[in-house]
Amino acid sequence: MHLSIQKGSENYTAQVISLPAKVEVPSLDNLVRVTYQGNDCLVQKTSDSAGKYLFFPSGCVLDQKFLFNNNLFRHAPQNLDPSKTGFFEDSGRVKALKFKGIISTGFIIPAASLGYLIDPALLPIGESFTDINRQSICRKFIRPQRGFSSGAVKIKNFDIQTLVDPKFAPEHTDTAQLLKNCQHLGLLSQVTITHKLHGTSIRVFHTLIKRRLNLMEKFLKKLGVNIQDREYSYLVGSRRLIKSKDFGSVNNYKFFKPDLWTKVAQDCLKDKLNKGESIYAEIVGSDFEGGAIQQGYTYGLSGPKLFIYRITQINPEGIEVDLSWSQVKQRASQLGLDTVPEFYHGMLAPLLQRHYIEIPDLVDEISLQPALEELFYKHLLDMPSILDPQVTEEGFVLRQDSYPCVRAFKIKSRKFQLYESGAQDKQLADMEEDN
Repeated sequence: MHLSIQKGSENYTAQVISLPAKVEVPSLDNLVRVTYQGNDCLVQKTSDSAGKYLFFPSGCVLDQKFLFNNNLFRHAPQNLDPSKTGFFEDSGRVKALKFKGIISTGFIIPAASLGYLIDPALLPIGESFTDINRQSICRKFIRPQRGFSSGAVKIKNFDIQTLVDPKFAPEHTDTAQLLKNCQHLGLLSQVTITHKLHGTSIRVFHTLIKRRLNLMEKFLKKLGVNIQDREYSYLVGSRRLIKSKDFGSVNNYKFFKPDLWTKVAQDCLKDKLNKGESIYAEIVGSDFEGGAIQQGYTYGLSGPKLFIYRITQINPEGIEVDLSWSQVKQRASQLGLDTVPEFYHGMLAPLLQRHYIEIPDLVDEISLQPALEELFYKHLLDMPSILDPQVTEEGFVLRQDSYPCVRAFKIKSRKFQLYESGAQDKQLADMEEDN
């Protein structure tokens, strides 16, 4: 049996779990609440407490064969047994739902549901996967592409690697889930916790790109003459795509309205970055035409505002090294820009004690998962945003400075996940996902 995780779906895996403690819910006769890694889920009251289960987080998509074999489709003809129905739409997306006051942010089903494919007894508790023997079980939900809301149209034949080696303009990887990674933390861990803002990511690089050679230079290079074939330029990108070179077209875009990322970068960072310096930030608020960057989350801003959360230096070999959080704040101040709002900086133990969370005496032999779950879900999350009390805080990011790259983990509020799931239902434009 081979278990694997699809690239890009690391936060949307199936997890093999024991059933958490059942909690009765008033007015529900047949269902009880269980909580796994901060996710409330509703399961049958008769569920075997000693059994083995699968947990799927909201925002993932269950494979059609899995849904079919377990009669989970809402439309009976799509199920193996057409006399049975489930509650999944054709998309198979696991939604965040509010029912009887409980915000469910996941789906739990007995591991026996994989009996059509493998012997479930072979699955160890604690394992995570999206695929079994190269057959998909789940993956991250990807909203149907709506085109580029940046004001640009992509020309399909352009290869960005003809402009820059990816190591000199790296994509920002997805931030891992905090409660799945507590093994990296201890009571004495020095951490920074910042507020997570709901906008769109921007990357700005003053980096080495491939210089366009003339015919003579190409000829001499073939003869072995050392020709300078790289030069420093500014590159601006969204989370996944390079938008501009030196704040102009990079040949793969034709601009029909101001490009948000390029204009924000030009206004805030033109001629300010050192060679090799890279800025990672969030743009929140409204675009230059007054439209919301994220529906419902303008934070009361009439225009775009940039908040820095990471600064790195990329050397001529393409090795990227992070600045520490204190250095990020100092450099942001030099640039005249804000960092994402800081909530806490220091060791974890005093923060837990401040909120009267009981912690064991042993430092090296415990998992902080229960304590961190209590800290965030009972004390910090589902509160009004620090930028705008009219909307719910998206969540927090916990950062550990390390060399060469920072380690960061995120945690989202249940109310925000409910909002996010509703936006996916309505197929609202999402500048982050579309770019």
